[in-house]
Amino acid sequence: MNARLTLLAGVLFVSPLAFAQEGPKVDVRAQVVHALESGNQVEPASLKAMQTALGAKKKYGTLKQLSVSKLQLSKASVTVSLPNQKQATLTLESLKDDVATVRVKLPPVDTTYTLGRERNVYLQAGAHAGGDLWLVLSPAQ
Repeated sequence: MNARLTLLAGVLFVSPLAFAQEGPKVDVRAQVVHALESGNQVEPASLKAMQTALGAKKKYGTLKQLSVSKLQLSKASVTVSLPNQKQATLTLESLKDDVATVRVKLPPVDTTYTLGRERNVYLQAGAHAGGDLWLVLSPAQ
């Protein structure tokens, strides 16, 4: 019984220390969006901002959200599986003044992006079903 108490005391002592070493965390909303040049349908309507932002590079008539998830980014990597068999790996590099620096590995690209409270990041994730697949990162709401 004394060994059990010692083990429990060790776990309780180590746990807060382990959490303290994890570092900062940031909540992010990740949307997977299918984009087609043809058509005239944007769903949900919140993707109109994406349509406008990408309009300078490519005009998409149809944007459809395929999935959305809330992620908590930290020094430990989080993986988002995409319908085109690719995976995006996201890691929080730093957090300063409410601006997160996020490393994204989406083969063949491995780069960092800044994500603030008012800004979305649009990542082209390859071809899919006759169009393009996009990963949209934004601050969690």
